[in-house]
Amino acid sequence: MACPACQRRTALIATLAPTISNLPLDRESLLGLLSLPNAQLLHATKTENPHKLSPRLELPLPTDTVPTALCRHDPLYPAALAQLPSAPAVLHATCTTERLRELLSKPTVAITGGCVHTSYAQQMTFALANDLASAGITLICGVYNGLEAVAHQGALHAGGNTIAVLPDGANQPYPNNQNHLHQSILQRGAALSELPPGFSPQQLWCLIARVRITAALASVVVVVEAGTRSHGLFTAQIAAELGHEVAVLPGRVTDPGSHDTIGLLRDGAHPVACASDVLELIHDKSTPTPIGTPIGTPAQDPLPAGIL
Repeated sequence: MACPACQRRTALIATLAPTISNLPLDRESLLGLLSLPNAQLLHATKTENPHKLSPRLELPLPTDTVPTALCRHDPLYPAALAQLPSAPAVLHATCTTERLRELLSKPTVAITGGCVHTSYAQQMTFALANDLASAGITLICGVYNGLEAVAHQGALHAGGNTIAVLPDGANQPYPNNQNHLHQSILQRGAALSELPPGFSPQQLWCLIARVRITAALASVVVVVEAGTRSHGLFTAQIAAELGHEVAVLPGRVTDPGSHDTIGLLRDGAHPVACASDVLELIHDKSTPTPIGTPIGTPAQDPLPAGIL
């Protein structure tokens, strides 16, 4: 169970979600905003009278569909996630704590790319995810469209484990017409979110913010095809900043999504052609995503008097 201070922080972020959407923030500035203590966050969002928020703030509690809520002061909170300056106050999961520990104790790989992609990228992503899942890797991907949906499907086809990092509450598929894929993932793995169960509608910034969770939990991030402003490139950027391995499955140079992945290769990303190349990176790194390490993160500053 998450501590009250971290529950309040989650409730505050959820309540301020529409306000955050209206701020002129680039990706880096957004993550900077999410790293601010409560009082500074209220100031940055120009919440002049935070007492007006109290009727809308409710402590998010675990539900039957999202039974796990690990806060940053819990020794089971993933240590890899705690590396982030903007680490979520609470990680909500659709599985038990024991199952989450099991999933993250295995080597973890994120496969990411654009929503618009070629048939070549789709074929290669499915095969890569299928083979990695068959080898016992836990796949960590995002929403249920584009190449990330293909990666989920590849892992499920192999009977393997896959984790979805979602912009809404973990109990809700995104897009919401992908409930079948969502339910299939819950049977084999889990869905995660920093926002409380039932949080909706999703805000654009939530799609961006979830990327840092994917990058932190994956020991290797593989980018397949990604445009200049794609979430795939941002995932790779955060992973590199955290010291995690970044790999590229090269595309055809004539495909639009390949131009920026070539840039990643120039910057030192590893070229990979198949699952064995990714497994070799994992073997060389020999550091599966840790969970269960006390991190001693200081508590968030309390909300102003009278709020919650």
